This record gives sequence, structure tokens and C-alpha cells, in this order.
Amino acid sequence: MSAINTFVVGQCTRVKDSVFMKARAQSVDGVMRDLTHTSQTEFPPEGEIELRGARAFLKQDDWAIAKPVLDGPPRRQRWVSPTAKKLLPFEDLSGLSGSEAARRLLVETGLQDTYVGEKVYRIGLDEMIVVKMAKSEDGRSRATTADMARLPVFSFDATKVLAIPTPGGSISLMEKNHQSPEIKLANWTSDAKYVEQIVRAALAGEDDEQKARAAMAATLLAHAGRLEGLLSGAGEPDLNIAQEISRSRRLGEIVTSRPALVTDFMQALRRDPAIAARIEQEIARLAADAVEAKRAALTAELTTSMEAEFATVRRARSEKLKAELDDLETSSLQDLQAKLDAEKNAALSAIEVRKSGLEKAVEELQKSRDALQESNRAKAGEIEALDADITRLSLEAVDRKADVDRLLRMEQVLQDAGDRTKTSQASPLMPLANPSPSARPLPIGEISDWLKASQLLTEAGRRGVARVATIVLSGGVPIIEGPEADDVLDVLSSMLAGGAITTLDCDPTIISYDDLWRRPGHGEPTALGLALADVQDRSIVRLCAIRRADLAPSQFWIDTLARAGKQRALPREFLLCVTRGGEGDGEATSSPSSFRAEGWIERTAGVAALASIGSDTLQRVVEVSSVGSDPAAALALIGSARLPITDARWLATFAPTAKAVLKGEAGGFSKEVLDSISGDAKPNLKLIDNGGPSRA
Repeated sequence: MSAINTFVVGQCTRVKDSVFMKARAQSVDGVMRDLTHTSQTEFPPEGEIELRGARAFLKQDDWAIAKPVLDGPPRRQRWVSPTAKKLLPFEDLSGLSGSEAARRLLVETGLQDTYVGEKVYRIGLDEMIVVKMAKSEDGRSRATTADMARLPVFSFDATKVLAIPTPGGSISLMEKNHQSPEIKLANWTSDAKYVEQIVRAALAGEDDEQKARAAMAATLLAHAGRLEGLLSGAGEPDLNIAQEISRSRRLGEIVTSRPALVTDFMQALRRDPAIAARIEQEIARLAADAVEAKRAALTAELTTSMEAEFATVRRARSEKLKAELDDLETSSLQDLQAKLDAEKNAALSAIEVRKSGLEKAVEELQKSRDALQESNRAKAGEIEALDADITRLSLEAVDRKADVDRLLRMEQVLQDAGDRTKTSQASPLMPLANPSPSARPLPIGEISDWLKASQLLTEAGRRGVARVATIVLSGGVPIIEGPEADDVLDVLSSMLAGGAITTLDCDPTIISYDDLWRRPGHGEPTALGLALADVQDRSIVRLCAIRRADLAPSQFWIDTLARAGKQRALPREFLLCVTRGGEGDGEATSSPSSFRAEGWIERTAGVAALASIGSDTLQRVVEVSSVGSDPAAALALIGSARLPITDARWLATFAPTAKAVLKGEAGGFSKEVLDSISGDAKPNLKLIDNGGPSRA
């Protein structure tokens, strides 16, 4: 099937922004098929085709020819034709006896088919015309054009006629712009119009009868000549045309030879009632045209005069109205100004009254202020006297407390000496540092307050010591590096163990985990082992530190020690931490318990420590039992993270301890520790605050 030889013929159904045509027939390679019942299948969904750009020359019920294509996005495609041409109904009248017979049928007699609109008629073997059929008063359809006296006659081509099959029979159509050549112009005026032209021509001349006769004779002879031309081009003689030729010639000769006949004809026309009525109608029409022209002239003249008069009256009234408006505006402005002045005076009076009241209130307030200032000065003298008394009493209390502390320490020394005499002399024990007798208990929840009150630490140091204490109290073993590691141990001992700390300095002999508790070789207990035994016997809190772990040849025992703390193999009161030499600027390890102590200690910490000797507010012993295990908090913290069983159980103690010690910072630190031990991240738990005080 060739797309070039395929087109669709249809009838316009609706006209909006575009014209839509209902498909009625389709031609494929010259074969026309009916689409009356299959148009919706061929061109879904409604069987219509959109004709773009055809709104100017197509209206509803017109026939058109188009070449549709699918347009639009997928699932919303529709049939559209970018161009379209109008088709006109076609009828063949070539079987009549010449074009004059076709003229009499279409112009004089009329057709009974009541068709209205443009139509193409074949009037000869190779001739056709395009006329507009209009319905006359008698109900018949007759042909009309803009100029029937110069009707174009076109060359007829039978191949341009389209036979459209329909359920009721075939319909013949032809393209309106058929592009056929124009071969001549024909005079298809009606007989009445032709006679009217003859009469008007006769009335316009000097010799009316002679001109009328000549015109009628010329007409008959010209008609005979046209019929003779038809006869010569027909190929075979046509008896009807020959008879019409002879009749026309005979009538022309009679009119030429008998001038009186035209005179009689004209008089008979004048006596004929129909002609007389037609003349009266023409006279009445001309009179009506003259009256209408005169009426239009008078109307225009009167309109001009009235408009001028109205303009004068409008100007006068406008000037009068403007003057009245000016007077009204002046009076209204005066009234409004008077009203505004009255309201302004009333508002000023009210403001003056209120101002007087406020001034009186201000005077009373000033008197009250003077009285209060005098009373304040009197109270200030009393407060200064009380402050002096408080200072004096505080100094006395400090002196008395120092005396009591010295007595208690002497008592403890004597008691320790008595206890040592009871032990075996075979293996003397290493002395262990004991908490200060004046050290008071410290609940875990008050550690943050203790740190805030401490004058030994910077802000970064308080955060770092709080995190180290969280690891120690939850059973972990933190690793402290940096130049301030020993100072941090002193602060921890004052906060957690009443100022007492047991240390084990590493050397190359410490290789394994067991070497922490007993000396290699003779098997005597180390200071760490003695402290552990003391905690197991007396259940007292001891802070122990393994110093300079970097001096040990192998540090695998650190992981074993941390695992033992998390598994609760060590007593809860046995608080343990590890330090490394940190003089360099090396990075801390990725362990969640590694800290770098640098910038933690105040520059004047030594002076503050000396000043606090004898104060019972510094030495405290932590109450390790004040915070218990909380599995629910650990579960809320873990979520879906993958953790070893040991670390998961240790988190049950770590989570509540961090919440009690760190307060608002517990969530962030807990997440860092959880991410480190779950392997999701490698947090840098090293706390370095270069913004601390200068150590220069």
C-alpha cells in the first residue's frame, strides 16, 4: 500500500479551534471503500480526523479530502491531517441539448432537489461550471454567482471526479480548487434580466424603437451563432440544435425586416399587467431609494446639529457643576478643619492631664527609690560585718579540721603498724596507699559537679577526665597518653580514691598478663597484685595505674586486661587505667578507650593544689554501687549494630554510668564508643584542646 496514493474523504462534524471530519471513505491505490460503519475501528476512538488550518474555508457538513497521520505522545496519539481540501457535489448535465438548455434548467426552471450551497455541474462534453445553488420563493433551487453575465466556464476532466460509496448509493464529489483551466465566459443572466437590459438600452437612446429592434435582432442572431458553434463542435448533427438555430435566425430576420413589430411588442409589453406591475415596482423601488437617501442625508444633518447643541449644553452644565463642586469642597474642607482642630484640642487637654499624673507618679517613685537606697546602704554595712565574721569562722574551721586530719592520720599509721606486726615476717608486704580519712563519699551522679568546682583542669580537661572516669567506673581500662598523664592520675585519685593511688611502673620484665600480678622469677606479688588482694579482702575502692606501658616489650596483655574488666573478672571497686609515654605528637590508637592528655591541666594547677591541702572538699571516694546495670538503656543504644557478646554486656553498665557522669554529652560519647566497637567507624577518641592555657 502506497502512502502517497492513500487519502480519506469525510464530512465535517464539528468546528472548534480546529475542524474535525468524520471519515466516510478511504482510497488506497485508487480503490475507494466505504467507512460508514468501520470509521471508529480505522481511526479510533470516535472515527474523527482533526484538520489543522482548515477553519477558514470549512464549516459543518462540508465534504473534505485529507491525508491523516498519527500525532502526539504514546498512549495519547490521535489522527491529524496538516492539510485538507474542500470537496463540492458534482452533477453531470452534459446529456441536455447544449449549455443553453443547462442554463434554462439551472437559472429559469430550477431544480426540485432543494440543495443549497456550492456545486459543480458538467454542461458539455469538456465544459463545467461552479455555481452556488440558492432556494427561491417557489421552493426550487436556482444557480447564482457574483456576476452571472460573466460566468467562468472551466475545462472538464473526468479523472478528477470522486465516486464516494455510501450505504444509500454513490455520491459524486469534486475538489473545489480543481485547478482546471478557464476556457471562456458565458452570459447566464435570466430572461427577465436580459429583457430588462434591452429595455434599459432602448430607453437610453435617442431612437428608442430602432435601438430596441437592433438589440433584439442582434441578440437572436448572436444566439443563433452560439448554437451554430455548438453544432459544429458536436461532431454529429443534432436536430434540436439545428431547429433552435433556424428559429433564432428567423426571428432575427423578422425583427430586422419589420420595425413595426418591435413597436407593437413594446406597446404590448407596456399594456401587459405583469410588465406594468414590474415597471411600477421599479418606480417604487427607485422612489424608495431616493427617499432613503434623502432620509439618510437629513438624519446626518440633524445628528450633526444635535451633537453641536448637546456639546454646548454639556459644556455649560459641566462649568456649572464644577463651580458647585468647588464651593462644596471649600465648605467641606472648612468643616473638616474645624472638626480636626476641636479633636486636636481635646486630645492635647487629655495628654496634659495624663502628663500631670505621670509626673506625680515619677516623684513618688523617686522618693521610694531614695528610701530604698538608704536602706540598701544600711544593709550593706551589716552584710560586710557578717562577711568578716564568716571569714574569721572559716579560718578557724580550717585550722580545727587540719588538727583533726593530723590526728586521724596518726591513728591510721598506728593501726597499720599494729596490723603489720601481726603478719608473717617471712615475706614483707609492699605498703599500699590508703584514702585520706577525711575523704567523703562521692556518688557517681555528682562527679560532673566535682569537676566543675575543680580549679586544676581546663574545660577540655574536665571533659576528658569525665570520659576517662566513665570508662574506669564501667569496668573498662582506659589508656592515657600525653605529657599530662601523671597529672590526670592525681586528679582521678583525688576524685575517686580519696587521694590514694597504687601504681605499677612497667619494665622489660613485664611480658604477659600474669606478670602484672606477680614478679617474674621469685613470684612475689606486685603492687598491683597487693592492691587487688586488698580490694578482694576489704571491698574498698582502690585506684590503680599501670604506668609507661610503652616500656614493656609486648603490650598484648592490655587487651587481656581490658577483656577481664569487661567480663567482671576484677572487682568493681578495683579501678584500673594504663598510661603510655606521650612526649611526642603521635596519634592515639584507634581503641575506644584511648585518650591523649594534652592541654587538660591549668597552668596554675600546682599553686591551686598546694592551696587546697587540708580542704575536705577535694579528697573524695566514689560510690561505685550508686549506679547499677541497665540492660534497657544498652538495648536502646545498640539498636541493630553487630557487637560481641562481651561488649554488649559491658554496655549495660557503661550506658547508665555515662548518663550519670557525662549528663548531656552522654549520647555523643556513647555513639562514638558504640561505632568503634561495632566496626562501623573508627572514632578518634583522643582529646586534644590546643585552646587550653599556655604552658610556657
